[in-house]
Amino acid sequence: MQKHGAMLSALWILLLHVSPLGSMKLTLFKSPRASPEDGDIRLAGAKTHSQGRVEVYLHGEWGTVCHNGWDLPDAQVVCRQLHFTGAVSAVAGGTFGEGSGQIWLDRTKCVGTENSLSNCSYNGWGIRDCTHKQDAGVICVAGTSENYVDHSLDLSDDLGQLFDSEEGCDFLIQGQTYTGLERYDGEMVNTTVCAHRMILSRFPGFKASTDVDQISINLTQNCRPHLPSLIRYVYTRRLEVTTTTAECFHQLASHFGMRRLMEDAGRLFTKLLPEDRSFLTQVSFYEYSVGAGDRVLQENCLQYMAWNFQKLSTSKAWSSVSAELLQALLSRSDLVVPGETFVLAALEDWVSQVNRTTSEEQQAVLLARVRFPMIPAKELFEVRFTSALYSAHQTLYQEKLLKGFEAHSLPFGTLKNSSTFQRNDQDYQPRIYTGPPWSVTFNQSVETVQRQINNQYNHRGSYRGSYYNTPMPRTIQTQSTPVHISALFADKMVNWQLNLFKKRSDCSNSGVRCDSLPAARMRMSTSNFQYQGSIRYSNRLLLSCQGRFIFHIMDFKDTFAFVPTGENVTYPCADEEYIYHFVVRPEYI
Repeated sequence: MQKHGAMLSALWILLLHVSPLGSMKLTLFKSPRASPEDGDIRLAGAKTHSQGRVEVYLHGEWGTVCHNGWDLPDAQVVCRQLHFTGAVSAVAGGTFGEGSGQIWLDRTKCVGTENSLSNCSYNGWGIRDCTHKQDAGVICVAGTSENYVDHSLDLSDDLGQLFDSEEGCDFLIQGQTYTGLERYDGEMVNTTVCAHRMILSRFPGFKASTDVDQISINLTQNCRPHLPSLIRYVYTRRLEVTTTTAECFHQLASHFGMRRLMEDAGRLFTKLLPEDRSFLTQVSFYEYSVGAGDRVLQENCLQYMAWNFQKLSTSKAWSSVSAELLQALLSRSDLVVPGETFVLAALEDWVSQVNRTTSEEQQAVLLARVRFPMIPAKELFEVRFTSALYSAHQTLYQEKLLKGFEAHSLPFGTLKNSSTFQRNDQDYQPRIYTGPPWSVTFNQSVETVQRQINNQYNHRGSYRGSYYNTPMPRTIQTQSTPVHISALFADKMVNWQLNLFKKRSDCSNSGVRCDSLPAARMRMSTSNFQYQGSIRYSNRLLLSCQGRFIFHIMDFKDTFAFVPTGENVTYPCADEEYIYHFVVRPEYI
């Protein structure tokens, strides 16, 4: 018993000096700086010190590096700056988890001989075109120019053996499961795990630092078998999470306050989101994420439903969407819809389906999220005659219609000088409109361009008419759009040249350099564009999986968008049969 007590004490001392996912590092003959300096780097999010997500220090804050253009020479510089002998590989975003805060560097280009990452070329500090889903990482050669002893994996194994043996355990976690449909209908089954108070005290949710020596938790039948694995994770920081166990581990991690595990398990939910075409799962996951307080999972669900709003609004789940969820969706500018008229029609349809459970006040809040200035002038004129909600909200409609007509008849400079204008008013910001003339679609498996020739709306804001297919050379011929959605620009057109490069020869034949393939280019071919100071274009490339769902959206950076593949996309597309949607998005400056 004394021997076991000594083992526990030694392990506890090690736990105090070793980070949960890091390594034990002994640096000989060299003292580290008391605080980091601008340009310093570190690795995070991995089990060993020789690999991880690259983070850079600037102005008192650690930030990440975007993986756009991230390659082995960049990794070599990072690893040498950290005193490793070299790099094994440059790792794409997401491998070592998502960072937080600033993204300091993007489009980093190192020769490989630089002394530090900040000496390489890049867009500029804080100038980036990505999210933390694309945080870059590295794997360095484990041997370094300093002397390290790394026994962290042995420590994890030893702690795992300690848990398995239950020797000296002094704290009980009891999982209670009722086999019946109701709490007191059926037999209660207990699952008891014996653990060590000293180790569990790392997470306050276990209450192991209090006077109690056991706790109870209610478990579903599906989650009951996974409680021991969750407790073992506290010892080893290792856990196999699959798409079938993600929800259980997420619930358990949330209950015990294990924030990092909860977020990592939540990310696996993104693999499940595209699988349910009824959208019942997506809506359920979102409501669960709100209750669990998991903002990462909440955003993943919201984003997927926003990108696939058109299918959501015609799905079985549409009537089960809560007013709070719909408000969150209508507040987003990444809502992918044929046009703003579709948004209004979808809202009216939702109200008609849930009329008994939504108040006029809730309806008014939702109607206020419709961007009337983005509705084409002709359709805006017809709203008062066709909208089913007009009579119930006449005053609100009149205010929004007036705002829309002003946007179609007055220069934006005049609107900005109005006393009622609000600088952050989203009504003047476009969403991602896929209806004509703002979008061109290219199917990579059938090399045709689909262009819609009848621009008439039906009652849901969708387009009537047929598509015609024309053989598409890899460089799409000029596509013309109005300068802006406003009727002021109805007869003022701008031309675009769209390219999709799938082979190196496609790039070289067009006289361009492609850092990776596939790649898309979208550039204005109109010369002497006269609205440079008042209108800009935030164009998007949408990737849909066989036309079933939108799984990735990209900005065009300097007219280019490099298409990710495999694990680097936002939501999985199993067959990688992409359909490309080029979308023009004019914005007032």
